[in-house]
Amino acid sequence: IHSCASLPSFYSLLQKHRGVLAFFTTEMCRLSRKAQPLFEEFAHDKSSNSSPVAFVQVDLNASRGAAAIGIEFGIRATPTFMFCVGGMKVYEVQGCDVQQLRMQLSMFLHPGLPNSTFHPHLSLSLPALDLLGLTPILFKQKVPNLAVVSEKLKSFLDSTTTWFQPFDTSLSKADTMEILFGTVIPYIEAFTTSQCLDLWHDVTSSMSWNMPEDQLFPLVDLWRRALLDEKVSSWCADRNGLDSPPVLLLSKACERSSKKYLLTLLRMLSNAFSNKALGWKILLSAQNNLAMLLEHTLVHEDTGVRKSASSLTFNTFARLQELRIENLCKGDEEGADHLEMEISMTLLNAEWEASIACAVLAAIERESDGDIVHRQVAALGLIVRFSPFIDHLLRLLGVLYAQRTLKSKFRGNEGNLNMQKTAWVLLQEVADKLCPPSVSI
Repeated sequence: IHSCASLPSFYSLLQKHRGVLAFFTTEMCRLSRKAQPLFEEFAHDKSSNSSPVAFVQVDLNASRGAAAIGIEFGIRATPTFMFCVGGMKVYEVQGCDVQQLRMQLSMFLHPGLPNSTFHPHLSLSLPALDLLGLTPILFKQKVPNLAVVSEKLKSFLDSTTTWFQPFDTSLSKADTMEILFGTVIPYIEAFTTSQCLDLWHDVTSSMSWNMPEDQLFPLVDLWRRALLDEKVSSWCADRNGLDSPPVLLLSKACERSSKKYLLTLLRMLSNAFSNKALGWKILLSAQNNLAMLLEHTLVHEDTGVRKSASSLTFNTFARLQELRIENLCKGDEEGADHLEMEISMTLLNAEWEASIACAVLAAIERESDGDIVHRQVAALGLIVRFSPFIDHLLRLLGVLYAQRTLKSKFRGNEGNLNMQKTAWVLLQEVADKLCPPSVSI
């Protein structure tokens, strides 16, 4: 167990280790003393199983440097367990609920799916779901006329009266316009986007900091098309947090965002999942923003937005399905690549997965477009099939009458929804095999 008393030493640990579990305590805290043996037990378990996770304890009252760590990472109570991956905070648990901590820490150290004897869906035959495959749904429409795009962006930039120079680019408004229209747009027009990515990143950052999201949709649409180029998507995957343009543009979305911004953003993110590494990076660094976006857009009033949101939900859980299948195949074999640990650890919070499952179910209940229902049911099937939180998820779906909701789509809707036969078969399969009978609280 490491001990840290300053921000520099803490950041040094984050750089040296792919995964870090930090235990924040104070000497006088009774709950911290109660949690201490459990923390030590799991640290010992880590050392005996060669886990790539570093354990660090921080006494917030020990020094000003230690207190600075708590302030930097927003620690508001003790004890707090903070999970970090790739140098980023991704999850925290406050208090000392021993059962919850044991479950979360166990999954942190052993992120693979439970043994096949424990997961209820491993022996299920799901031919309709398997027939879909895990290939992401992509939006390959051509970018609109670049002259029109340029004119629109120029008018938006001209209307911006104040300009803040971001610390990461320090571009003035004049610099931004010169680079955008003098370099980036010509490279896009010549289909050589991958040669100007650093400059395009700087322009994107500068514009995102200074312009409302509703004026950024032409820029987002340019990224949507560019991410279909493996060189571009791989470059984005190599950047962390808000330094990655898709993650930065996602952070701008809110419930008040215009239809144009939401539509282009959802399609851009759907295309981002064409690159496995970029899809995982989005899950690692922006899962909460992604969940909030999906919860809002799956029931949006616009059909195009709902269809794009349903596609993004499918792509998100198709990538997670790949991960979970890999975990099943690898098990605990020695020397296995631990990249899957990062993703599983990020999604330790069962509520994240449950919140999206609830949003999808609510969307299915309201939806009248057959193509959208097909995508939503497929996404729900992927969420439930190999979820590490299956017991929690099945109880939730039972309480929410998920099976009844899906089967209600059959009653008098076979013609109204205009769904293909394969979609109806999938709907029946997910309802009968993956959704439990309704239960009362």
